[in-house]
Amino acid sequence: MIPRIEQMRITASLIVLLIATLQDIKDREVDDIIWLIGLSLGGILDIFSLFSVGLTAQKIVRYLRFSIPFLFIILISWRFRLMGGADILAFITLAIIQPSHPLGKCMFPPAFCTMLYSNFLMLILPFSFLMWNLSLILKGNRIFDGFKESSLRKILASLFAIAVQAEKAKKFKFFSIAQEGSSPEKKFKLVSVLSIPETKEELPKTKEHLVWICPSVPMIPFILAGYVLTMLIGDPVLLLIEIFK
Repeated sequence: MIPRIEQMRITASLIVLLIATLQDIKDREVDDIIWLIGLSLGGILDIFSLFSVGLTAQKIVRYLRFSIPFLFIILISWRFRLMGGADILAFITLAIIQPSHPLGKCMFPPAFCTMLYSNFLMLILPFSFLMWNLSLILKGNRIFDGFKESSLRKILASLFAIAVQAEKAKKFKFFSIAQEGSSPEKKFKLVSVLSIPETKEELPKTKEHLVWICPSVPMIPFILAGYVLTMLIGDPVLLLIEIFK
């Protein structure tokens, strides 16, 4: 039986992430008030737990031992724009609301486990980009016209960027340009895939039908799914150890 306070933590986490998911999908932005409310709820629950259950030195050391490296990863991701601001705030909020798994299924903090699951789930994105580009080819679009690139770089571009009509590219909230130069010497700018676009870059001035972009994809839904998997399955590291034991 899950204790009442842990039920409240799970409920708070799910509500915050669900609201953030809806905003992320709709506007590609999440109001900071959502995270402020989540952090406040988490702080209240943490204080209540401190006075009702108590904390031992062993629990504090165990939490800090895994939380400090996790926060370091978060800071590195923010510094190099490997995650969006909302994604980072989502993980920090989770770390406060849900400091431990209610059933003890996590060796690492649930926020870290959620990050592992969400990153694994995001592996579906390259496949979806590839399907997008293949569908254009099947419709007769010559998506690689004007590019002087090797087959390997064309495959990599198809996995991490998409070809779109210039007028339709403007429908994306944020994106970075994944090409540079002009025909017949165009090159893929694969460095664009290494960071999360948080602005809408200016489209290249060209009369060509298609332009390659790296669209900003909503990440909060993956974080929500990762959190659910963490609560249901537990620590992915422990799961792998159990499988290969």
